[in-house]
Amino acid sequence: MANFRIFSMQGKRLHRSAGAVAGFASALSVLIGTLAGYATPKGFGRVTMALHLTHKPLLVRLAPVITGVAVALATAAGLLGFYLWVTERPDEAPAKRNEPLG
Repeated sequence: MANFRIFSMQGKRLHRSAGAVAGFASALSVLIGTLAGYATPKGFGRVTMALHLTHKPLLVRLAPVITGVAVALATAAGLLGFYLWVTERPDEAPAKRNEPLG
């Protein structure tokens, strides 16, 4: 039980850190995807690449991998936030009022 309390106290910091890492990975993924679009061969180079006479640039091959890592990190951060939200317990239960509204 003590370990759970330590995790719940550090959980919000962990969630914020995971969110920041996921955001950075997403931004890096967008940057790499944009650069990969510019690095893709154009004109006759595209034809030779389609015929497998030349190889794709390394950046074009790595872009889907980096995007997959960014999506996985964002999913993990979201699941961690949801878990912390579900397991969060208020310190004190609110008092019930039996007074009519109005």
